Amino acid sequence: MQIAIISDIHGNVVALEAVLQDLERQGGADHIVIPGDLVAFGPAPYETLALVRQIKNTRLLSGNTDRYLIQKSYPSTMTDDSWQSRLLYSFHWTAERLGTEGLDFLKTLPFFQLLPLGSQQLLAVHGSPRHDEEGLSLKTTPADLAAMAIAPEVTLLIGGHTHVPMDRFIGDLRVLNAGSVGLPFDGDPRACYALISNFDTENNGMPHIEFRRVAYDIEKAVHQFFTTDYPAAEVSAYNLRTARSLGSSPIYPAEMRRQKAGQPVLTVPGRVGAF
Repeated sequence: MQIAIISDIHGNVVALEAVLQDLERQGGADHIVIPGDLVAFGPAPYETLALVRQIKNTRLLSGNTDRYLIQKSYPSTMTDDSWQSRLLYSFHWTAERLGTEGLDFLKTLPFFQLLPLGSQQLLAVHGSPRHDEEGLSLKTTPADLAAMAIAPEVTLLIGGHTHVPMDRFIGDLRVLNAGSVGLPFDGDPRACYALISNFDTENNGMPHIEFRRVAYDIEKAVHQFFTTDYPAAEVSAYNLRTARSLGSSPIYPAEMRRQKAGQPVLTVPGRVGAF
C-alpha cells in the first residue's frame, strides 16, 4: 500500500499539476490524503478545486482557510493598502471565483480522516486534533498530545497547516507534516508532498516516509496572480519565489478565527471522514 499526503495546495494549480505528474511517476497511490487549505491565497482557486475533485482515491479535509471561506467572515473591502489588508480581501476574491457550487462543496469536507492499517490507525487532520489553527511542529510536546483526543490505536498522526515538512516521534506516536504543495514556507520553493509506503500492518511495523520536492514553473503561477487581478499579487509572488512568509503572526481577525461550535476538531458533529 502507498499513501500520498498532498497538503496546503492554496489555489496553486500549476504546483498541483506538477505534484500529480510526479506521483504518477512514483507508481501512484492507493489513497491520497489532502489535509485542507485547498484554494485560498492562490491565483487559480476554481481550477484547483476542479482538479482536486477529479483525483481518484482521494480523501479531502477542511483546513482553516477553507473554513473561513464557508463561514463568510472575511472582509468584503480593503481597509487600507497594506499587504495584510490585501491578503484578507483575497478571501472575498477567492469566494467570488469559487461561486456558490464551489463553496457548497467546501462545506461537505470533514475535519479529520481515519485510515485503519491492520491493528493500527492513521489519523489525518489539518492543524491538530484540537484545532485547525494549531499546527503540529517541532515545538509540539508529549504533554500537548496528551491533551488531544487521540485514540491509542493511532500510531501515525498526519497534519498540515505549518507549510513546513516534519517527520518525528512524540512519545510512541509518529507525527508527520507533509509541508505544502502550493505555498512552502521552509525556504525551498519547490512543491512538497509525502509518500508513505512499506506498511507492516500485521506486526505493527513503522512505514517508510519519503518527502518529495517537485520543481514547477513558479513564474507561470506568478503570472497568473498578475493577470487575474488578484488583490495581493506582489506579496504572493514574493511568497512563491522565496518560500517565506512576510510575517510571523496570523493576520486573521477574531471573527474569522472562531471555530464553529467552539469544539475540538475530533468532536465537531457531522464533520467526520473515514476511509
